Amino acid sequence: MALPSKSAVLGTLLGGAIGDAMGAPFEGLWSRSIPSAESLAESFHEYHGYPNGQYTDDTQLTLATIESIVDRREPDVADIARNIAELWRHQSVIGPGGACTRAAEHYLATGRYNDMGAPEGQAGNGTAMRTAALGLWYPEVSESLVSNVADVSRITHKDTRSVAGGVVVALAANQLAYGKELESRSLCSMLARGCEAISPELANLLRLLPDRLQDNELLEFIAFSGQAEPEFEEPIISPFVIPTVLASISSLLLHPNSWIDAVTFAVRLGGDVDTLGAIVRSCRSMARRRIDTAKPGYRCARFIQNQGTRRKISRRNPLSN
Repeated sequence: MALPSKSAVLGTLLGGAIGDAMGAPFEGLWSRSIPSAESLAESFHEYHGYPNGQYTDDTQLTLATIESIVDRREPDVADIARNIAELWRHQSVIGPGGACTRAAEHYLATGRYNDMGAPEGQAGNGTAMRTAALGLWYPEVSESLVSNVADVSRITHKDTRSVAGGVVVALAANQLAYGKELESRSLCSMLARGCEAISPELANLLRLLPDRLQDNELLEFIAFSGQAEPEFEEPIISPFVIPTVLASISSLLLHPNSWIDAVTFAVRLGGDVDTLGAIVRSCRSMARRRIDTAKPGYRCARFIQNQGTRRKISRRNPLSN
C-alpha cells in the first residue's frame, strides 16, 4: 500500500461530503422535481430541517472507514466494522440505510463482524458509497486493491453485486487519483476486469456502457439494469448497487473536465442522489487534489456541516505531507 498525501485524503473526504450534501435534500425525488444544475451549483439547499450543507451516512461511513485506515496504517476489517457500528451506538447516523443499520445492530449485539453484512439478495449501494477514498492507498491497480476493498465492502453487504460495486468505485477513483485518462472504453474494460471474478453481471454491464453513453435511452439502461422486473415504470436511480455504479461512472465519463457538471448531472438523475453526489464528487476530487474556492460552486466547501472528523483526520499521522 502507498501512503497518500494529507491534502489528497482531505480533498477526497471534503469532496465527497460536498457531493453528498448537494444531493441529500433531493433524495428519493424524481428528476423533474430536482432544481436546475445552476441552482444546485450555486448553493446548498435545506435538508429536512438540518442546516444547509449537512452531509449524510454516505460521508459518515466513509469517514469511519478512513479514520480506521489512518490509525491502523492498513485496512483492518474488524476495526472498520467497530468504527461503523459506533455511529449507531451513539445514534449519530443521518439518513441511514436499512442494510447498514442491521449490520451495525448485529455487531453491537454480538461483537462479531464476519457475519454482520446483509446476505445475498440484498444488493444495496452501501458499499459503493464509502469506498472511493480507498483508491488513494494503491498507486497501481492490483489484486490487493481488489481484495482489500472487497473485504471492506463485505462488512455491510455479502451480496456479490454489492461487493463488486464497492470495488468498481475504488478502481475508478484510483485511476483518477494517479492521473489516468478517462477514456470510456479503456476505463470500463479495466473496471470490468477488476470486478468480473466477483460479479460477472456487473462486469458485462460495464462493457456495454460506452456504447450507451450517447444513447437517448441511457437513463433507462442505467436505471433498469440488473432487474428482472423494473421497480418503477419511470427510470430513477434506486439504492440498488448496479444502477448506482453505472450512473456514477456515466457521470464521470460524460463530464470529464468539470466536477460541478458531473455532480449536478448525477444529482439530477433522481433517486438516491446523495449517494451519487458523494461518489462522483469523491472521484473527481482525486483528479484535482484540492478544492478551489475561487471558482463558482466551490464556495460550497466553506459551508459544509460537521467538519470535526475531517479536522481530526488532518491532525493524525501517518499521512505524508
